[in-house]
Amino acid sequence: MSPARWWSRDGALRQVLRLEDRRNDVVTAVMTFLLGALLIEVGLVDLVVVDGAPGVVAPEPWWRYALLAVGCALILVKRRHPMLALAGGVVVVLVDLWWGGSLAITLVLWDLLYAAATWGSPRARAWLWGVTVVVSVLGAVAAGEAARDVRIFVYTGLQLGAVLLLPLWWATNVRQKSELADLERDRADLAARDAASADRAAQLERRRGSDLERIAALDRDEAIRAERASMARDLHDVIASHLSAIAIHSGAALQLPPDAGRDRAALEQVRASAVTSLEEMRSMILLLRSEQRGSEPVVAPGRLAELGTLVDTARATGTGVTVVQGPGVADLPAATDQALYRIAQEALTNALKHAPGAPVAVRLDRAGPDVVLTVHDDGAPGPASLGDPALSAGTGLLTMRERAEGLGGSLEAGPGDRSAGGGGWTVRATVPATISAPTVPTARGAAR
Repeated sequence: MSPARWWSRDGALRQVLRLEDRRNDVVTAVMTFLLGALLIEVGLVDLVVVDGAPGVVAPEPWWRYALLAVGCALILVKRRHPMLALAGGVVVVLVDLWWGGSLAITLVLWDLLYAAATWGSPRARAWLWGVTVVVSVLGAVAAGEAARDVRIFVYTGLQLGAVLLLPLWWATNVRQKSELADLERDRADLAARDAASADRAAQLERRRGSDLERIAALDRDEAIRAERASMARDLHDVIASHLSAIAIHSGAALQLPPDAGRDRAALEQVRASAVTSLEEMRSMILLLRSEQRGSEPVVAPGRLAELGTLVDTARATGTGVTVVQGPGVADLPAATDQALYRIAQEALTNALKHAPGAPVAVRLDRAGPDVVLTVHDDGAPGPASLGDPALSAGTGLLTMRERAEGLGGSLEAGPGDRSAGGGGWTVRATVPATISAPTVPTARGAAR
């Protein structure tokens, strides 16, 4: 046994119990010898000698002490070898009976019977009960028959029962109570383990509930952030472009000399943009009040079929706009159609703000599985020359890129290649004609 296990709690307890049992056996053997020697000394011998009984030998007194010592030595091994010790005790009893019998050896037999019934195997205990009952009955019958007296039969039966059966009954009772105590202790240990397991399960459940609450809180925060981003994109796309058009038209009318016809046309365009802004804002407010935002991120969906309205609005400011639409760009999925429309709307608005009066070219082409939208103006890229810095929120490229990348596409924006004879600003959006899994939008590219 390793030192660690030797000094473990269970190992130490078993070791203490073994030492205690050995100490008790030694004390029992010594006390039995002293009590037996006292009984021999006072003359409690020749208990079964009957006048004229044959086969009885009167030994020297020290032989009785020696025989008692042998019986007490058997007591020392009764716990490890109970049946073997009892067999030796039977031999000692037979010798003692041959010498006439003594009360001291009866005490030894009584202790060995108790030990055999306590620590013997179940099968050995069954045999022991059977043999002692048979011996008691046969002994009582034999004594009664020999004396031809019922009283002798009863007295002998009581004596044999007290010597042989009483220790067995007592040991059986003690053993049953010990087994019941062990069973109750095992049940208590099992209940304690169950309680500990239940406590651990409760702790795990509480921890799981706390984790679920944190996950739910994170989900709510993520939903709020996504909702805010969607609302900001919708407000920018739906309202900001119309308000920018109003500012551009009114600013152009204020910078030019008064002209009744031109001023009226500018006011009509301003009114149309304002009315459209109000209608779309009303739609957004009603949708928000209904507390039911659908999966479509655009509040007031626009389609490429309305691209002509955007172009007419831009042309009303005096900007020349050309539109080229290649084959294969009709009957697109709703998400692709709306995303391209909003990108075109924002690109045209940026061109009017940052390059007023410069020609703008809008082109839609099919490139394999993708649809490519290109918006190019010939003006010099830079800050807006009309109006106030509030005309530019700095999020136009971000919202366009989010719409393109949200459908698995891409967006490129930047100045033209002047070394090749080009210039101005170009926005090029590539959106799949067939919608795939959405990607996470990034925030790269120049701001305009």
